[in-house]
Amino acid sequence: MPHTVMEVLKTLPRTNCGECGQATCLAFATRVIKEGEYLGRCPYLSEAARAMASEIASQQAAGLGRRRESLAIALEALQEKVAPLDFAALAQGLGARYGEADGRGFLQLTYFGHQVQVFKDQVCYPEGVEANPWDAILLYNYLASRGGAEPTGTWITYQSLPNSVSKTKTLKRLEGELAAHFAGKQEHLEAAAPRLGGEPVQVAEDADLQLVFHPLPKVPVLLLFWEADPEEDFPAQVHFLFDGNISDFLDLESLLFLVEQLADRLMS
Repeated sequence: MPHTVMEVLKTLPRTNCGECGQATCLAFATRVIKEGEYLGRCPYLSEAARAMASEIASQQAAGLGRRRESLAIALEALQEKVAPLDFAALAQGLGARYGEADGRGFLQLTYFGHQVQVFKDQVCYPEGVEANPWDAILLYNYLASRGGAEPTGTWITYQSLPNSVSKTKTLKRLEGELAAHFAGKQEHLEAAAPRLGGEPVQVAEDADLQLVFHPLPKVPVLLLFWEADPEEDFPAQVHFLFDGNISDFLDLESLLFLVEQLADRLMS
């Protein structure tokens, strides 16, 4: 029998610390079983939870107990949202190029360095790039914004965005994981950045490394890195900043997903 939400919950600390990105341990357990969330996002796993982790991973891979339709529903709703849009008229404002294939219009744009074609009912990736439905949801959200604005050149924090308070723990977790991965290895981060189009900039006075990425054409992301200083007992730190008009292009959830994808790609 597949593991249930309540079985996972019993193995969690049930302190509702929020460090996994969810408000409660119950919400996290639900996402593990129903949405395929990674159990290891809980930093305080019990031995019992660790023991069942591989079983849950196999269960997730098989789709047992998951609300597989939720992703499909979200994707379908976004496709319906962009269906009435005039792709040719939107291309410039989104930093994309309009094209047609077999009488169907599409927008071609750069996504993490890859050229993808977004039709109103399909996303086409270059050969060798694995399709990811979550990427499709992000891309359709970007198109649904309709774009238009140019980057302001002013950097703001995620916390400064409206209604972001409940989600800032997730961003801090992502920043912490990236900082820990590159602690004492700043040169590795410098080497990884160009693969994703990262370019050095000078914005903050004290950051040891400052990189700007363009995962989407009109969505620059600034990464600030401070190397660890063992003598001063100072751990490595990472902070992400976003352009002042980011809310014109992505909602809060989509922005977190974008940061997660950037961090994963840098660490891979």
